[in-house]
Amino acid sequence: MRQKKATGYGSCVVGYTLTSQSSQSSHTPSVNASQEGGGGAETGPHTAPTNDTMSETAEALAANQQSRRNITIEITNLTNKYCLLDPKVYLDSGNCHSPPQPTVRPQKTEVCNFTKASAKASGAVGVLTYDLFEKDSNGAQETLAIMFSVPYDYNIYKNWIALGIYPQGKECNEALYKEMYNNKEQNGFKREEATGSGLTFEGSSLDIKATMSPMGRAIMKVEVWDKFFSPRQHQHY
Repeated sequence: MRQKKATGYGSCVVGYTLTSQSSQSSHTPSVNASQEGGGGAETGPHTAPTNDTMSETAEALAANQQSRRNITIEITNLTNKYCLLDPKVYLDSGNCHSPPQPTVRPQKTEVCNFTKASAKASGAVGVLTYDLFEKDSNGAQETLAIMFSVPYDYNIYKNWIALGIYPQGKECNEALYKEMYNNKEQNGFKREEATGSGLTFEGSSLDIKATMSPMGRAIMKVEVWDKFFSPRQHQHY
């Protein structure tokens, strides 16, 4: 059974959507999405919280997880004019443990966690998207997509990661997950087995860089960069 819910987060974020689908196969793991804000000093109504008061590190969040199959995703926005808005999550199976932050502002880092369902032979598999809101144009033209797979059975499967940028409006659903996990032709995204080595997707305006560990309690670190280090290219969706 698939479930879908949307929750409004104010004027800059339309909503956070979570979709899940139960699966009986061991390679279609359960997933859990979540974000836990760290403690810190209080802030007044006119004081913007610092990054330290809004998030914790991936290692700190992962250390509190009891599940043998889960993934903690740390997203760092290193751009100067893009804000990550309106997160959506498709969970192939599982529960939401710590949801993604509604926004990832420039020069900020946020974390979330996806974990297997309890008492099930499943892992943590799904896809997370954010709209890429550009301040100069006052709108979002593209969507960042992050696919993750932490399987239950390592005798058959391995951890996988995929990064992509799609036109804004790309639905975060089962079709997107299957496209990024299964498609041999990687149009609009790049996919690799997770070994801890770096993976880079070069978009027309931004570069997405990430690493992911090969463990059952996996950590993924994602960085969103302005195009400082690579020439601007024509992107094919």
